[in-house]
Amino acid sequence: MYGRCGWLAEVNTVFASMGDTKSVVSWTCMINACCENGRPAEALEVFQEMRLAVVKVDEVTLLAVISACTKLDCTSELGNWVEQYACDNGFLENTRVANALIHMHGKMGRVKRSCEIFDSMSARTVVSWTAMIQALAVHGHGAAALVRFSQMLRQGFWPDEVIFLSMINACCHSTLLSEGRQLFKSMVEEYQITPWMEHYGSMVDLLCRSGMLDEAFGFVLAMPVKPDPVIWRVLTGACRDHGNISLARKVIDHVIDMDPDHRGNYVLASNLYAADENWGRVVDVRVEMGVRKETSRCSTAVSYIEANGEEDAESFSSTQLQDEKRPSPLAHRRNPN
Repeated sequence: MYGRCGWLAEVNTVFASMGDTKSVVSWTCMINACCENGRPAEALEVFQEMRLAVVKVDEVTLLAVISACTKLDCTSELGNWVEQYACDNGFLENTRVANALIHMHGKMGRVKRSCEIFDSMSARTVVSWTAMIQALAVHGHGAAALVRFSQMLRQGFWPDEVIFLSMINACCHSTLLSEGRQLFKSMVEEYQITPWMEHYGSMVDLLCRSGMLDEAFGFVLAMPVKPDPVIWRVLTGACRDHGNISLARKVIDHVIDMDPDHRGNYVLASNLYAADENWGRVVDVRVEMGVRKETSRCSTAVSYIEANGEEDAESFSSTQLQDEKRPSPLAHRRNPN
């Protein structure tokens, strides 16, 4: 309860007061509380303490540990360690654990290892296929994702909203325009699935990346639901990047009208008018942005690149970068605060 409310200090207090009476459930709850409150490194520290206390680890505990590793997503060493632990303790044949490992390696950029685990599974669920397709999609392996999708259909699995979103994203990252169009059409007409806003957004992104700006604009106008500001911003940015200033002017008004307090909209508009050398409008937009400068905040993105891993990978995170060099995957010091 305390963990779900974000009261980690209270969780620590209750956990410490249990002394030697802690069960596997107690340890797992503590690990989950750390992980869910943005402290995956601390979750691994708790797991190390659990092992030293000689408490038997179960499937739920291991899934929590894999989740913590996935959220850290910095080194292949950490991924290798948790996978080896699962193998040594007989968990690798567990479908849920295998699914979590596929997802973890995929986030770390180790797509080859995700494929190896997937291919070795004796029983797969729709979650297995989703994890595999997502791992391929986010790293630009669109053709491979399409092959897996075809295999999934041949084996009798029924695709859901998440699968189709992953597939359209895969086409987007690989600029597979005709395949993406067909997938969206199939989802709506053949499988009778109502698209989410994310499906529409991915289709707009795919059309924009393919240079089909007028089609993207028409697609947005024809949406049966009101497009969110993100979709309009994607379209505006694509117009700017492709030099289609006339269409961009039509789009930017929609963006600002829908989300007048988002500072990024004014930056986008300013850059657009600057590209068109319309300096008067640049000044107007900058003045308006100054009036609203307190309405939003921008987050800082950081990157971590592993140069000597099995596969070169790059991970981006808006959370704090863990930049300490660790002698081992579990060499984390827990912060009681």
